[in-house]
Amino acid sequence: MVKHGKPSWNTMSFLLSLLPIEDPDLVVGPRQGEDAAVLRLRDGFLVAHVDPITTGVRKAGYLAVHVAGNDIAVRGVAPRWFMPVTLIPAHYSEADVEELFRDMGAALREIGGVAIGGHTEVTPGLDRPIIAMTAIGYTNGRVISTRDAREGDHVVIIGRIGGEGAGVIAWDFEDLLLGKGVPENIIKRAKGFIYDVSIVKTALAVKDYVNTMHDATEGGVIQALREVASASGKDIIVDADAFQIEKEVEEISQRIGVNPLRLLSSGCIVASVPPGNLDALLSRLRGLGVGFSVVGHVVKGGGRVIVESKSGGRIVVDTDVVDEIYKLWNQ
Repeated sequence: MVKHGKPSWNTMSFLLSLLPIEDPDLVVGPRQGEDAAVLRLRDGFLVAHVDPITTGVRKAGYLAVHVAGNDIAVRGVAPRWFMPVTLIPAHYSEADVEELFRDMGAALREIGGVAIGGHTEVTPGLDRPIIAMTAIGYTNGRVISTRDAREGDHVVIIGRIGGEGAGVIAWDFEDLLLGKGVPENIIKRAKGFIYDVSIVKTALAVKDYVNTMHDATEGGVIQALREVASASGKDIIVDADAFQIEKEVEEISQRIGVNPLRLLSSGCIVASVPPGNLDALLSRLRGLGVGFSVVGHVVKGGGRVIVESKSGGRIVVDTDVVDEIYKLWNQ
């Protein structure tokens, strides 16, 4: 078992074999890379997902809503109903808990979501809050799957790479950054990235142009690419020099020795796009004012990500990626 982050898919496959997961109305169940479960319900589909916030502290409530909601949105479905399980450290004050819930409320209002239940408790042994958020949506239209990338598709990264990770680090490790010489204005701007992690509006605006979308969360863009490749049974070839990384993310990553491509990236979508839709997609993104990088293409293969550079370097990623942010919690 890994020390931090998600277990390997082989481990998860074994663990899932211990559970009943067969149901005639379960269209998409537990599978590598799939963002949410899909259940057949009357004339449409119920789409559900749960995600924990375990590496953020100051803005855990805000992140919990958007990280879970994003995984519904990349299915092409609007997230609507939310259920937080909030585990609170014993040393937290009432004001600290209130901040968590105020942040959750603000995030829900931003995307038109509502809380329909959940669970809250003070839990022994915690040094920081943990929020596991369930998000649910419903549609009678198309549901996008991670496994639908096709040979010949372009691979487009939509949104800010590593922004969530840089924001979490700026909030929770500010003293470390200052000690490493990161300018205060860079830290301040990175803190603002936390408020830009929702991809709900973007995903719903571009859903008709893509074969698949996947939210880049733990393990960053490289892990998201790996999950699309693995789920689709294809290889993805990307140009290492094509990723557009903002200077705040680059500065923070360099100073503390983390790779921004392997860093928490909620707010960033990995999409595979049919060649005939690429120009229309990019035009739509420009109209929305959303940044993007066209980084590669999908080819025949078996679930690898092949990262090539103009200097001739080549890295093959064929195992899951541990997020770089865990390096900080281990210090």
